[in-house]
Amino acid sequence: ASARYWQGNALYGKRDYKEAIAAFRAFLAKAPDSERAPEAMLAIANSQAEMKDRAGARKTLDDLIKAHPKSEAAAAGKERLAALK
Repeated sequence: ASARYWQGNALYGKRDYKEAIAAFRAFLAKAPDSERAPEAMLAIANSQAEMKDRAGARKTLDDLIKAHPKSEAAAAGKERLAALK
């Protein structure tokens, strides 16, 4: 699972957002309770925003804030959500 997380980060860094989303979703499917899950969800939302999928990014951010309300990623997600509206 950890390898998928880092693969997602590498793909995001290469601006391959579609594949980054796939890698992060695979990571979340294998390790939904990982301490990195909120970061993976934020990265999915960031990838969606980069791909101009505002609706998808908003939904992912909403899901992140509901699932991990106390995480740093959720705090960043709230700021990102305000910027997307």
